[in-house]
Amino acid sequence: MTSIDFDIINSAMLNSEPQQAIVWFVPVIIAAAVGAIIAIIIANSGPSKPIEGTSICVLGQKESGKTTFLNWLRFDKFTESYQQTSTVEYEKFTYETEKKKYEISSGIDIGGDKSYVDMYEKLINKNEICIFVFDVAKFLKDSSYRKETWDRADLIFHFRPDRTKRHTIGTHFNNTDSKDVNEIANRVVKLSENKPFKDMFSFNFTVVDFAKRDSFKDCVKRIFG
Repeated sequence: MTSIDFDIINSAMLNSEPQQAIVWFVPVIIAAAVGAIIAIIIANSGPSKPIEGTSICVLGQKESGKTTFLNWLRFDKFTESYQQTSTVEYEKFTYETEKKKYEISSGIDIGGDKSYVDMYEKLINKNEICIFVFDVAKFLKDSSYRKETWDRADLIFHFRPDRTKRHTIGTHFNNTDSKDVNEIANRVVKLSENKPFKDMFSFNFTVVDFAKRDSFKDCVKRIFG
């Protein structure tokens, strides 16, 4: 959390006109608070590098937010409700960040059931960008869910070892028992630290609250720059 040197501020207030001191003091407080909030939102899950590519596959667990993520990219549209997916083809689209425009080719949005895991190899090999999504709250609470997440992460890591071409997203932070994103991210890292695919949870890994538009928007910005 950002700290403020109140001795310096008090000194300035004592040696200035009251109105001048207040005008100077308030922006300092606001700037410090904003800086602290940004640090909490963005620097929540370890090192990250923006991804580049012209095709994308979004893989992961059922009800984790895969389609929500894809729809944000395609339509700049945020949907809080769960969207069940089977297999849906989508047309090519353009996604723009502040720094770059991404021309994404057509692709397939698949569901999160185990039956779709057989499609992972083909989709990963076909697309330059791979996004892996899982429910971080279920991951921490349910050992069976955690094992299944690890199994899928292992598979993705095998077919996409290049860490700069993939990003892992832990969603539903709001359903965890903590209000500290860093703490939740560190728990996931700790649980996965002895796995051969631990890099899936230590680099290009972001924990977000998909129920909040700003958190979701920040996640996308972290991925694409």
